[in-house]
Amino acid sequence: MALLHNVTGNSLIRFMQSLGYVCERQNGSHKIFTTQARKTIVVPAYKKKIVKTGLLCGILKDIGISKIEFIHAIQSH
Repeated sequence: MALLHNVTGNSLIRFMQSLGYVCERQNGSHKIFTTQARKTIVVPAYKKKIVKTGLLCGILKDIGISKIEFIHAIQSH
């Protein structure tokens, strides 16, 4: 779980797009993603800035992905 503190906004956005989430719109520095089921997730659009661990864990919970699955997916890219 040590890698959760090294995730940038761009890598989180790429991960969500690989899961099928589509960026519907952007509001300032946040991108709003939806799925076919119309579930909405808001993600900070930081290019190089690190996403804080609490926010990342909340987004992963909303997506329904465990921390371990996320780490394995990020490492495989």
